[in-house]
Amino acid sequence: MTAPARKVVRERIDPRLTASLFANYRSAIDALLELADNAVDSRVPTHPLRVDLVVRPGTVGLTVVGGTGMDARQLERDYLRWGASSKRSGDRIGRYGQGGKAAIGHLGNRFRIVASAAGEEVAHAFADDDYRDRSRLRTYELHPEPKPVAPALGYVHLVIGEVDRRLDPARVRARLAEVYRPLLTQGVVVMTVDRAPVTPVEWQLDEEHRFTVRAGGHLVKGWWGLLPEPIPPASVPGIRTYHLGRLVGDPTWFGHPGPNVHPGMARLVGEVELSHVPVTMNKSDVDRDSVEWAAVEQRLAALLRPVVRRLSREDTLPVDPDALRTADRVRRILARALRLLESGQLFESPNTGGPGDGDVVEGQLTLDAVRDRADDPTTSDPDDRGSTDPEASLDDPVEPPAPATRPGDGPSRSTTKRGIGDIIIRPLDPRIRSALVEEDGVRRVIINPRYPLYDVRRGDLWYQLETALREVCATLPEATVPEFERKVNELMLVSLAFTGKRRTRRPARRQASAGL
Repeated sequence: MTAPARKVVRERIDPRLTASLFANYRSAIDALLELADNAVDSRVPTHPLRVDLVVRPGTVGLTVVGGTGMDARQLERDYLRWGASSKRSGDRIGRYGQGGKAAIGHLGNRFRIVASAAGEEVAHAFADDDYRDRSRLRTYELHPEPKPVAPALGYVHLVIGEVDRRLDPARVRARLAEVYRPLLTQGVVVMTVDRAPVTPVEWQLDEEHRFTVRAGGHLVKGWWGLLPEPIPPASVPGIRTYHLGRLVGDPTWFGHPGPNVHPGMARLVGEVELSHVPVTMNKSDVDRDSVEWAAVEQRLAALLRPVVRRLSREDTLPVDPDALRTADRVRRILARALRLLESGQLFESPNTGGPGDGDVVEGQLTLDAVRDRADDPTTSDPDDRGSTDPEASLDDPVEPPAPATRPGDGPSRSTTKRGIGDIIIRPLDPRIRSALVEEDGVRRVIINPRYPLYDVRRGDLWYQLETALREVCATLPEATVPEFERKVNELMLVSLAFTGKRRTRRPARRQASAGL
């Protein structure tokens, strides 16, 4: 019996797979940053790299002068090769062999490239007028062209046509200044957008501290500082992480709570270079499951612990006493409304598929019934002017009782079983309206007096009520957006009924006279 013939199978790649990489960007600016990454990777230590961007309707241009450039062999071996790159980890920002090519396809349908390596006398040009047609892999013919810069300089000129993405030159300039801040500040890279220089905004700091520490066998360098009070409106707190001078991900706190918990943390800023930590393919974040990141996070958490402790103990800004009394009243109003919600007695909204207008379901309350309860002297919300609180027994305290809050946080009441504890006024980042946090086992709704709308409304009852109510409703398990909005609307109506003035009934004799 003869042995069966051996069969050989091979991996294959459909060229249409490359089209899916065109969509690997959240925005046109992210795709443009990918092209800038390739330019930054080509820099040499002997002189600065110049990157000039031109943004026009339907066209994007990129010119790179002073880097390594590309000759004919590098164009084929490196640039036009999908999924492979000669760039080494920890040595270059882009090393996955797909970013620049995919970015062109994301932005437009046509392109033309003119490139020349440092030391070459001539440049090489090729073009594609239908780049988004990915039914086949491309073959290009290179055409020699005069080199427009000195032979010793590397040169790359890219023009993308039929651009159907929206790009605002001002936003592009601001984003480049943020992403490449260390390189621009050091002067190793010079960038322009439509001939306007890209200039990073200088930090306004009360104090600055530089550090060099060892984490996981690698040296980690950076700095941290404190913003002045009041915090500049455009400032974004947190420590920024850079990979070879390129911003990666959002500002982080290395395991410490941010401004949502401790408002003083809104003053903490800084930068750290992490060239040895792996990053995601599109540089949107570091690899947070990597051993390198775990070591850095642990070491920097210990480094920042003293300043975090200091900022968390700083007294908060003084808050208007009237706003504090309003916050306590809002807590009591919401507690009454949530009790009705939990009892299942709230009226049904017409858009829920429940009873129609005018229908009454047995055991459920109509809005008029809720108003009647509010009018009942035995259940109505007491006035804040020192009257005895008949609702104290309705707070359902959980043992042990909640500890007192910090100065400036407003009244502290014991927490409830229904998910609403204290409602306090505490300064946060000006971009945050409110936050729901758990401190010392107590859930607290924090209303931010620095939020612009708070200042417009002067922290009145209606603003605080809606803000706290939305935070509480956000905790509903597995609630869809329509369900969330319905609960917010229902509870708002009920809460408004509780906040109304008590109706005074006229004597019967006057009623009879009025009827005549």
